[in-house]
Amino acid sequence: MELLTNIEHFAQEYGGFMAIKIDNQSLTYQSLNRKINEKCSELKHIEQQATVALNIENPLKLVIYYLAVIQHGAVPCVIDYRWPKETKNKIYKQYGINYEINNDETITQLHYYIMEQNLEDILHIGFTSGTTGLPKAYFRNEQSWLVSYDQNDLMMKEVPTYIISPGPIAHSLALFACVYALYIGKTFVGQQQFDATKLLKDMCVMKSDIAFFGVPTMIQQLAHQNIKVPQLSHLFSTGDKFNHNLRTSIAQQFENAIVIEFFGSSEASYISYNYNNGAPNHSVGKLFPNVATSIIDKDKRGIGLLSIKSNMTFSGYVPQRINSNEWIAIGDYASIDKDNYLYLHGREHDRIIIGGENVYPIEIERVMALNKAVDEVLVIGQKHYKFGELAILLYTGDRHIDYKEMREFLSTKLSRYQIPSKIVKVPKMVYTSSGKIARKEMQRQYEEGTFNI
Repeated sequence: MELLTNIEHFAQEYGGFMAIKIDNQSLTYQSLNRKINEKCSELKHIEQQATVALNIENPLKLVIYYLAVIQHGAVPCVIDYRWPKETKNKIYKQYGINYEINNDETITQLHYYIMEQNLEDILHIGFTSGTTGLPKAYFRNEQSWLVSYDQNDLMMKEVPTYIISPGPIAHSLALFACVYALYIGKTFVGQQQFDATKLLKDMCVMKSDIAFFGVPTMIQQLAHQNIKVPQLSHLFSTGDKFNHNLRTSIAQQFENAIVIEFFGSSEASYISYNYNNGAPNHSVGKLFPNVATSIIDKDKRGIGLLSIKSNMTFSGYVPQRINSNEWIAIGDYASIDKDNYLYLHGREHDRIIIGGENVYPIEIERVMALNKAVDEVLVIGQKHYKFGELAILLYTGDRHIDYKEMREFLSTKLSRYQIPSKIVKVPKMVYTSSGKIARKEMQRQYEEGTFNI
């Protein structure tokens, strides 16, 4: 693996340079390389290309074992230690995971190794968030991430010394950023639990430029602190699109930062990018030149289901491997303009059909988010005997907004059939483990009368 070759090279050339710092633990490149070799020697009884689940809470220990398993020639399976034991056992059984390493560094054999295919190029097996069921396992090959890292580099005139991404390493974004830093010989800085104030204070004492990788909910917390960080030169965001208020806060708080919003997924990697707010409103940016797209079942507005293929995508869901020439269904309704800018109109299962018209909640949410009285907004569907469904708007904010005010605000930018039938102020939103609003959970709470409608 090129990653391990690079780490060994950095250990020899400038071994005293900091490789990883997570909370109060840190390792130089020299000490990291030594730890990898030490742990690798403990894995001798594990078969080549066997799958090894890393059920490890300590993030630095997780990174060491992740690299040691790769060096040994086996395949690390990066699971979230916070998953219930029952979920982990179901995953181990369903995918025939061969071994588990836990936080005490105990190695347990789970299933006998059966070699069914060549996994030499596989970097690791990752898992989806599991918000809609049991997390799905997928293959990630090294080359796909190296190509993605090349795209990172093209966004920056000079790659900063510090690559920061807080949150559990088991999340694909933090792991992606960590491997990126180690691949190019920079310092990865992380946090086990995200603490905006502490992270900003730590960033203030860093003596070189910083690139931050995070999701909008994290960036919002950073931008609302009264702590400026002139060293922050690049801010990478993935997940939801920034709203107007957050863009303004970022510009005021991080004056020197180039802001790059990515659209993609754990499986598909990068799809499009918005460089320094240069993309049209409501677009998720310009398609990367190495990303091919297909939109099927278009409606009268040119909106259909998006599929992509590129050399940055995953290698398929376990156990079925695919190659970069195969189409991957993204699960989003989308459209593309003549300048190759991509527009998202919502997840496949979020679409609401009102009186035969397709209504995409995200289109309503984007407009309502421009209202200064709104902090966060979510549109859900409600069954209706006559129209099929109705749209319900949930929001958080400092004051009450009545239906008339909402209708007048939205009617200047949306069609009549897109105007929600109800507006409900909620105390707070519920989030998924990846920091996004948990749409299904909010829908459930609404249907159960939690918001006292």
